[in-house]
Amino acid sequence: MLSNSSRQLEKVFTLACKRACSSKSKVLIPGQEFSISKCFTQDEVLHFLHATGDANPLHVDAAAVQAAGLSSPPWRPLLPGILMASLFPAIIGSHFPGALYASQTLSFRSPALVGDVLHAHVTVGKCSGRRITFATQCVHAHTGRVLVDGTALALLPSSQE
Repeated sequence: MLSNSSRQLEKVFTLACKRACSSKSKVLIPGQEFSISKCFTQDEVLHFLHATGDANPLHVDAAAVQAAGLSSPPWRPLLPGILMASLFPAIIGSHFPGALYASQTLSFRSPALVGDVLHAHVTVGKCSGRRITFATQCVHAHTGRVLVDGTALALLPSSQE
């Protein structure tokens, strides 16, 4: 069951996605950027871990993070990197409903902790008909540190070309 704060964040995230979908301008230009900010709660991480079967103690146990020397006080569990990367298809799918997420390359550059505010953005690269390449990047909202980056390929619906 989601906590009240998780439900509130989910409502804010859903509202942001609805606003993005209502954008009338769907003409894509190389360099155009789409973004979202997100703060994952421990409840959301636990749901993700349960769904994926990930049992890494670094995602639930602050003492394991401390013992691994991966952060400084106050110690908090690490966010799963792939959970951070899940923001990229969320951005693309929210702005272009019906888009097919075809591929993604990822580099995990730096860890983030549960409760950190993340800023994820995708930048339009090459456009070839329905095939759009995006540069993807997730950064720590307060430090600007790159957490995850890569490249995504999406096939947009015919009505979005």
